[in-house]
Amino acid sequence: MTATGTLHILHIEDDPVDAELISIALLKSDLRCDIHLARSRKECIAALESGTFDLVLSDSHGHDFKGMDILRLVHDHLPDTPFIFLSGSFDDTDPRRLKAGGAAECLLKDDHEALLPAIWRVLRSRSD
Repeated sequence: MTATGTLHILHIEDDPVDAELISIALLKSDLRCDIHLARSRKECIAALESGTFDLVLSDSHGHDFKGMDILRLVHDHLPDTPFIFLSGSFDDTDPRRLKAGGAAECLLKDDHEALLPAIWRVLRSRSD
């Protein structure tokens, strides 16, 4: 978080509608944030190589990325940055496996009410 209290978030999401809904949910909260959207693996790599983020939000499936692969990629660049998976469903991906791999939280994308408390939890646990 910057001195101004702004949280820098990398949001990895290939669906523009889902990206917009998450952005609206965050901006409507009391959280001051700057959201950088990466819509592909290539954009994610570029963001990770050029920026520093306080938090990563990621879809668990994209057209050119999968859950554990994107988690490893992010942790290779930002090993201490909290990572939250957002998914339409976890039918084919086990949240316990994702958490064991380093994800701080696994949430359903449409559960916007759970997002802000999860962000505060992972940020508090990071500062402890």
